[in-house]
Amino acid sequence: MSATKQMGVFQRSGERLIFSATVEIKAEPAEVFAVVSDLRRKALLNPNIQVIRVELEGEEPVREGSIFYHRFQRGTRILEYRSRCVRLMPPWLFESRSETDPPFEVRVTVHPTPAGSMLTQQETAEVTPELLDAFEPAPTKMRSLRDMMALFALFPGARPLGSELRAFQRERVIRRLTGELQSWLDAIRAHLEGRTFLTT
Repeated sequence: MSATKQMGVFQRSGERLIFSATVEIKAEPAEVFAVVSDLRRKALLNPNIQVIRVELEGEEPVREGSIFYHRFQRGTRILEYRSRCVRLMPPWLFESRSETDPPFEVRVTVHPTPAGSMLTQQETAEVTPELLDAFEPAPTKMRSLRDMMALFALFPGARPLGSELRAFQRERVIRRLTGELQSWLDAIRAHLEGRTFLTT
């Protein structure tokens, strides 16, 4: 199953979520890449979280194998994990994989355009009930959803309804994640274009 949105692309492939967003930036690829490949600088531009700490473990510069430690607040929850740079091709490609269970992957590409650069970020994550529940909007999240799913499992006739509820939740979460990713890339664009304006 796949679908396309104006703000990005989201699709379901087996039990993995794949979503992405793209933005054009009036800045040189090397300048864009310097921001998106340094996860410390990049995290501070994310309007969806409050950064507590993001650190590079080990020596500069960032290279394949470099590990970042992340700790941030999302709503009322504190999240922390490590991610590893698994592929680095300046100034075009940066890929990282989280050291979580299950892991999620982030692929960032920068391509030159007549106006500057095209920045695309694609994220891939394995679908789990915990992931879906974690990204439910707090005001509408029902504590009983997991209990309902467990109850549906006890009654074969109700299992299709349980599957439909999870599918609906999955699509709602992926739309939210795509929108948040787009707002993050928009913030990166505003930062880079604002700085370029001030220095020219």
